[in-house]
Formats: sequence, structure tokens, C-alpha cells
Amino acid sequence: MQRKVVLGIYLVVGLVNLIMGVIYFSSNEFLSYHSQATGASWDEVDPSTQTLILALMKLAGGGWLALGFFTISLTLAELRKSNSFARWILPIGTILFYLVSFVVTWGIYRNTGAASPWAPSLAMIALALVAFAADAPWAKQKRRPT
Repeated sequence: MQRKVVLGIYLVVGLVNLIMGVIYFSSNEFLSYHSQATGASWDEVDPSTQTLILALMKLAGGGWLALGFFTISLTLAELRKSNSFARWILPIGTILFYLVSFVVTWGIYRNTGAASPWAPSLAMIALALVAFAADAPWAKQKRRPT
């Protein structure tokens, strides 16, 4: 049961990553918190800056899509066979990615007051930590009697 909960958490994390990737990658203008941070609407931003912002958003979206793909792939691999590699990589990769996301979005919030999505980054870190603690890949597996 505990293993299924852990794997379920990682599937949710992977799905959130894919959703965020689609949102950022498919966007044709910056998001509402970007407008708050810049104090300008999309139409007020000069075309060369729009191009740069969209490129960075697509880059971020691609990162989320890749992370979502790898998270779901490793989780499904873990469902088939216990894989100690996946048990370490899933939480570490998630925490690293969302730690960077938190630092960036918190900086936007602190410097501009814009309602940037820093709290969801912390929530994803918390989910990864809960799954990591529940899974406890550092603990020795008990041998089953044969």
C-alpha cells in the first residue's frame, strides 16, 4: 500500500509537470504574474523583448515537459520492477527542479510584488519529500523467506 501511495505521488508530480510544460510551451504571451511583475501588458512590451520572453517561456515549458516525461517514465518503470536508481532520482530531480523554480518565482515576488507561483513550487518540493520519506530508499530491504 505504501509503495502505491509513493508511486501515486510521483505520477501526480509528473502530471503537474506535463501540465505546466504545456501551459508555458504553448503560450503566445506572458502570464498574468509576468504582467504584474513588469507593470506592463503584453501589447506594451516591444516585439524584440516579446520574442525573448516567449523563447524563455518555451525553454521553461520544455524543461517541465522533459521532467514530466522522465518522472512518469521512471515511476512506471518502478511499478514493474523495484529500481533503486529511480527511488533516488525521482525525488532528487523533482526537488532540484522545483528548488530552482522556487528561487526564481520567489525573487519575482520579492522584487516586484507580483503574485508569482512560488507556493506551488514549495508544494511540489513537499510532495517529493513526503514520497521520499515514505519510500525510504536508504533503508535496507527486508529479505522475504524463501
